[in-house]
Amino acid sequence: MKKLTSLIIFVGLAINVSGQDQPKNLKEAFKADWLIGTWERENGNGQIVSHTFGWQIQDVLMFKEYKAEGVPQSFAIISLDADDDKVKIQSYNAGGTSTGEMKAEGDKVTRTSNWKTNKLSEEELKSRIESIVANQLASGAIQEAGVPELKQNIRKYYQRTSGTREYTYEMQGKDKMIMTRLSKTTSGQLGGNPATFTRKKD
Repeated sequence: MKKLTSLIIFVGLAINVSGQDQPKNLKEAFKADWLIGTWERENGNGQIVSHTFGWQIQDVLMFKEYKAEGVPQSFAIISLDADDDKVKIQSYNAGGTSTGEMKAEGDKVTRTSNWKTNKLSEEELKSRIESIVANQLASGAIQEAGVPELKQNIRKYYQRTSGTREYTYEMQGKDKMIMTRLSKTTSGQLGGNPATFTRKKD
């Protein structure tokens, strides 16, 4: 009888502990309330770009919207996967889609992204190359001597139709965030530069 009682207590505790380990909703699984809001910066082309995080359904479903000069560029849904208790993100833009996961550790959020995009035509590719080169020259980021190499790198980048990226969002004070986008290179290493965003005031 004692063994049976002990077994019942043990099973009850195991079920209780298991239940505590599983988050009830996205808010419990993804503790990153500081991300909520709109974060802005001026990019190298002089454009105001922004990332907005918010609740689509309170505590259950989040969204992320990226804009350039107020024009939407991409939209993502952030949700809790009921099967494995992982926070998933699926993003959409005019050129393709991406899927990945998000993890929050205090003031830092890490996002993985497996992206796919439509292949650019040669005309579209040339137009994009010329635009980027012109902006880089105008801003002083490169000199004429560096144009051929830059064109080659841009061509290689936009000829890809799939790849892997990793993003980190790190809070630096109440209204400052550092975002780093790291892209897989042909050597398999991740490389990228951090960008500073400030929280937009209402």
